[in-house]
Amino acid sequence: MTRTHTRETPRLMNTFTKTKTPFVPLDGNRVGWYICGPTVYDSAHMGHARNYVNFDVLRRVVTEYFRYDVRFVMNVTDIDDKIVMRAHQRRSEEVLALAEKTLGASGLDAEPSAIALKALLASGEKKLGEQSALSAALAATVNAKARESDSSSGPVVDESWSIQDAYLTLAKRFEDEFMGDMASLNVMRPDALTRVSEYVDKIVSYIQRIVDRGFAYESNGSVYFDVPTFEKDANHKYAKLNKAALAEDEVEAAMDGEGALAADASEKKDAHDFVLWKASKPGEPSWASPWGEGRPGWHIECSAMCSDVLGEAVDINGGGIDLNFPHHENQLAQSEAFYDVKQWVNYFVHSGHLHIDGLKMSKSLKNFITIRAALKMYTARQLRFLFLLHQWSDPMDLTPAFGDAMDAAVIAEKTFAEFFHAVKGVLRNSGPGGYDANRAQTWNENERALSDAVDVARAATHAAMIDNVNTPAVIKALKELVSATNAYLGKTAKEDVRPLIVSAAAQFVTTILSTLGVAEAGGGGAVGFGDVGGDAGGGDGDAGAGAGKEETLAPALDLIVKFRDEIRALAKSGADASALMAACDALRDDGLPTLGVKLDDRADGGALWKLYGVEELKKEAAREKEAKAKKAEELRVKKEEAARKLREKEEAAKIPPGEMFKVGEHAGTYSKYDDDGVPTHLADGAEVAKAQRKKLAKFQAAQKKEHEKYLAKCAADGVDAMKV
Repeated sequence: MTRTHTRETPRLMNTFTKTKTPFVPLDGNRVGWYICGPTVYDSAHMGHARNYVNFDVLRRVVTEYFRYDVRFVMNVTDIDDKIVMRAHQRRSEEVLALAEKTLGASGLDAEPSAIALKALLASGEKKLGEQSALSAALAATVNAKARESDSSSGPVVDESWSIQDAYLTLAKRFEDEFMGDMASLNVMRPDALTRVSEYVDKIVSYIQRIVDRGFAYESNGSVYFDVPTFEKDANHKYAKLNKAALAEDEVEAAMDGEGALAADASEKKDAHDFVLWKASKPGEPSWASPWGEGRPGWHIECSAMCSDVLGEAVDINGGGIDLNFPHHENQLAQSEAFYDVKQWVNYFVHSGHLHIDGLKMSKSLKNFITIRAALKMYTARQLRFLFLLHQWSDPMDLTPAFGDAMDAAVIAEKTFAEFFHAVKGVLRNSGPGGYDANRAQTWNENERALSDAVDVARAATHAAMIDNVNTPAVIKALKELVSATNAYLGKTAKEDVRPLIVSAAAQFVTTILSTLGVAEAGGGGAVGFGDVGGDAGGGDGDAGAGAGKEETLAPALDLIVKFRDEIRALAKSGADASALMAACDALRDDGLPTLGVKLDDRADGGALWKLYGVEELKKEAAREKEAKAKKAEELRVKKEEAARKLREKEEAAKIPPGEMFKVGEHAGTYSKYDDDGVPTHLADGAEVAKAQRKKLAKFQAAQKKEHEKYLAKCAADGVDAMKV
């Protein structure tokens, strides 16, 4: 049964119009949404994290906040030039490493196939057929040598290696790693996952229909989309997303979309035409087609796979802004040619680039930080806050260490975490769900003010949600509600707190943070982050959910027993209060954090416990340790500087005032002095000006005081000042 949609229509940044456009699904409340997934040839980096977290947030908001029925489809590009080249690269490196191990360094340097293979790799030329043949020849040589030296060992290099299998082995490895990274970041799984390797037959049929309609042609075993013919057709229009796509200076960008193993451009009728089917060359995987052995082009895969699941009308197509041209432009054209429709996708939404020091994060620029490396520095929740604090459709610039942007994310997370802990502390002492029959519930002015703050937060959140899912504004609205709640708790006596309105505020914050993917919506009025993203790939909620009670409680019980034994031992030995307090502090600082528990001592004597992720507390402790070490180092440097200045002052005090302008920094500056030793003439014989002599006399008077103090100290210490 379709839900009735009553909320105001959200506006999304639509690349077609370059404006925020009211979002109206094509079929009532149902939304068909396709997102371009990863090309799986290497580990995913923070640019990928931003893109897929952004679309996860958009999907959650459209589904959970605006209550649309979304079918979310994502592809995996597992047939691609980068994958093919990486598979060959790994094969060559593996064979060379085993060859050196078997033949020795000198033997390897003398082997012709090894020499040629190394030279080819160093040249950077993409001669995959030659590279494959050289690797095979070297493998055969290595295996023959291994058999000669030890007949029982057998071959050491697998000679059955084939690019037809190797590309997919590599792709599956990185697809699995990517999906694991997404799970660590709490990115929801798609409703449908499509892989190019599973769609080759359907892609061939898709291309054939475009050829039959007259919008594509075969050339030397490859098939190209005929852009001029498509553009001239009355029912079609190219360059809908990028008005300059047909310009001559965009041809180079279009060629980048053909891949590193593209055929000669002379095969095309027009420079803007793009490949749908690539004729495979030696060393490349291939599949049968009406045009000969080959493989799908990059753009056609998304059209065929998206069409197979969502059909001839798609509500939303999404991806990084770098896909705008040529990928999405071409995807749109070939799909409209296939269906012979004017508009295949209703909304194109593009996530902004992630830049590192002003440059796009990419593997080619080697300025990327893998998701797994980032998760060793920060929790998944902190990384998600990092992205939420920036508008999803805008570019985002970071330093290699994430800098101030990451600091703001950590602070945001801590703000909400501390808020939830404070609220839970109130609710724990207020009966189930904040209800206590013996507690007064009547609202006063403070409660009414907090209720108004909840209303303001709801209105501000909704305004931000409908405005292109403006997550920075959403977070701001929630933080203002947190501040209002904290202010209420701060000025209201414990016994006068009305926990129901406090719970309502916290539940609203929890619900919205859950919609953004940084919290888990709990039933029964639960508040807090729950199990989402406190640790990399883990949570900070009820550890061991589903495990046996003994297994769950064992770490805490072990810590309690150890602490009790220590206190008993101290008591029996007659230890004083300071030793007992030290044991209590050790439990707080060293013991409880291993369970993910942070303990805050309070002035009234009632400590407040807080649940965090274990790794989160470790990282916080490491940051505090680093900050303490930095402060200690600054203090050390400051003390050394003060000591140095004191030594210089003491050394200067030893100089008699009558000699001070004749030595040290003044040596050679003056030639004549009066009876007191004040300079009267410069070294060149010129007379010292009267005003300057007055200043020098003042300096000498100050030196006289310091010198007299020095002489007095020497006399008091029984030291001969002349011998010091």
